[in-house]
Amino acid sequence: MSSQLVPMNNPGTFPTIPLQRPILLIGRHHECDVRLDLPKISRRHCCVALAYDRVMIRDLGSRNGLRVNGRLIDEAQLHPGDEVAIGPILYRVENLISQPQVPNSALPSPPPPVAKPAKPPSLPSLPTQANDPDSDLVPIDF
Repeated sequence: MSSQLVPMNNPGTFPTIPLQRPILLIGRHHECDVRLDLPKISRRHCCVALAYDRVMIRDLGSRNGLRVNGRLIDEAQLHPGDEVAIGPILYRVENLISQPQVPNSALPSPPPPVAKPAKPPSLPSLPTQANDPDSDLVPIDF
């Protein structure tokens, strides 16, 4: 399921921000993934990161800060319905990534236990002919 930040104030004036990249940089700078060219938005205002089933947002030292649900934050996990203020623009989080709940009955059963390996064959006996006068073996004394 894809996620997005949908503008709540002045619809049509500000872009909807699809959250489709692992890291999305938002700000006024021309190298940002999402450019919001307003004086109250910093050059590199914030970034959004997608990791597994979480969407995180982080303030990058912006002058006017970053707010989630009215609270000034440095970093926060986003949830459906959260309101994110990037400068004067207020966004709502929609369709966040979610892990489907799978009932235990739908999970595959574990594999059967692995059988123990067969006992290796015994090694042949070593010759003990060191005391035999016809043997080339020489006894070693310690």
